[in-house]
Amino acid sequence: MFANQGHELMDRPAERHISAERVRHTLRTLVFASAVCTGMLMVRFVFAGDLRFRFSGLLGNLLLAWIPLALALFIQRISRGGSRFWFWSALVAWVLFFPNAFYITTDLIHTKKFGTDGIFRWFDMLMTACFACGGMFLGSLSLYLMHLFVRQRFGWRAGWLFAGTMLALGSFGIYLGRFLRFNSWDVVTRPVKLAGDIAALVELENMTEVAAFSVTFFFFSLAVYSFVVSMARLHEGPSQQWPENEIRRSA
Repeated sequence: MFANQGHELMDRPAERHISAERVRHTLRTLVFASAVCTGMLMVRFVFAGDLRFRFSGLLGNLLLAWIPLALALFIQRISRGGSRFWFWSALVAWVLFFPNAFYITTDLIHTKKFGTDGIFRWFDMLMTACFACGGMFLGSLSLYLMHLFVRQRFGWRAGWLFAGTMLALGSFGIYLGRFLRFNSWDVVTRPVKLAGDIAALVELENMTEVAAFSVTFFFFSLAVYSFVVSMARLHEGPSQQWPENEIRRSA
């Protein structure tokens, strides 16, 4: 009987607990990156002499990218014994707001805006890329926290299935935001309009671009996320396993 228990423990996924200090250090790094993005935008405002410049939307998108990370941290905390209502509410909100993190990447489409108002074209390119990287890293950390949350409860396969599913849904959500101009809160404020426009995408002439964008962005975001996860695990030790001598001793 004890031998069977030992084998069962070997099959369990090794839990990866993230210390509070590591989380705080990563958050400080992301705050610094956001500050760099904001600083570049302020420099552009000063030299362009127009605070109403069209690039101001980048700052709003970056703030939205922080929301899923804040929700993921809240879910981690409340899952230890908080209200089920707030847990599920936060989880639904996280699913809705998660695409906002990677969405900033699509702002690179506005290449015609680069280099206007007497600003160097390369500066606008680097500034937009800085915001895009900030959004991707915020989104990757948010997803990683949720990935570990699922993994520790249902196993590593379920964890990666969850991560892949969210990246796929997020890619489609980004299409809705970029090309159909929907926001996360439109699920509540304009559900009929949203459902109608999504249904219209089923038509063959629309499906080509939708599928092409969603699949391409999915693999792009999966590559980014996989790299971030691999970097996060560089300093991990060997996977925890049930010692063989303990199994023999139990047997």
